[in-house]
Amino acid sequence: MGKTRGMGADRKLKSHCWRQRWADKSYKKSHLGNVWKKPFSGSSHAKGIVLEKLDIEAKQPNSAI
Repeated sequence: MGKTRGMGADRKLKSHCWRQRWADKSYKKSHLGNVWKKPFSGSSHAKGIVLEKLDIEAKQPNSAI
């Protein structure tokens, strides 16, 4: 399978190229409008996105509960 050839093949070639543009990362980022979406909108005191929660225990000689 290769590219289509012929006098009337321009529409198919152009549309295929247009559809394949969405696979390009930079094109998709610039054309989807995700720049305007805020990841922390709606949260009151967000300081970051939590990837992993760690529980830190106190060191050994501790009388606190």
